[in-house]
Amino acid sequence: MIHKMKLNESPFERIKNRTKTIEFRLYDEKRKKIKIGDKIEFSKLPDLQEKILVKVLDIYRDKTFENLFKKIYTDEDEIERNTKSMYQYYSKEQEKEYGVVGIKIALLKDEEKENLNNNKAIIRKVKYEDIEQIVDINIKDWKKGYKGIIDDDILNNLNREEKIKNWRKHYNIGNVIVAEENDTILGYCRYDDNAIYENTDIDSEIIAIYVDCDKLRNGIGRKLIEYVKKDLKNKNKTKMVIWCLEKNQNARKFYEKMGGNLLFDEKYFEIEGKKYKEVGYVYNIK
Repeated sequence: MIHKMKLNESPFERIKNRTKTIEFRLYDEKRKKIKIGDKIEFSKLPDLQEKILVKVLDIYRDKTFENLFKKIYTDEDEIERNTKSMYQYYSKEQEKEYGVVGIKIALLKDEEKENLNNNKAIIRKVKYEDIEQIVDINIKDWKKGYKGIIDDDILNNLNREEKIKNWRKHYNIGNVIVAEENDTILGYCRYDDNAIYENTDIDSEIIAIYVDCDKLRNGIGRKLIEYVKKDLKNKNKTKMVIWCLEKNQNARKFYEKMGGNLLFDEKYFEIEGKKYKEVGYVYNIK
């Protein structure tokens, strides 16, 4: 799995030049997911444009930064200095609530990066443990992709815990697939193989399709749609429809590129009492 973390310029450069080999953090929910052998992508603040990739070699845990540093360092001045520096970022209340962790890391060698980049995303059925990553992609894509389309007050109040709870209750209802690479979910798709559209020969529908907005233009969306079309074809379906917001030009261009034909029916998506016009694209899957 690849985890993503932000770093200030000084520690970022020290990791980059291999003088910093342990990253210290609170042992919060995000850090609890990190395992030995995982990868971490650090992005340098403030603009987050420069990135480095490391592998996790070991994980050290303790209740306080002071105790953790005593396990790693022998110099008393260094222990005291490092402990004080951590309280510039975290409070003692946070330390008490979460505990702390030291993540031993090493920069990936060029050949390791190449092997990682050459791995191909696989499409598979959803699993229960995918849910949090799916929700994070959904919220991230909404906030970035629907900016200026859906009202800011709606985007700013998307409830992660509520979405996770809802997914856990209904995740195995219907057809849901994910694109996975190196144990990381890159996108997902939910579709209906028994849709009913009166007075048409449309008999199936992609209900939702999202790709991590940082992974766009890597063929992931295409692979998801092709998987769905193949599955529907095997079920003797003939035509599939995808709906998207009328003002979402990026999505519309993609669906047109994938061979979708514009459906001229009117449909509206409603959230928080507000309506947004949608357009549909139909695909022949015979």
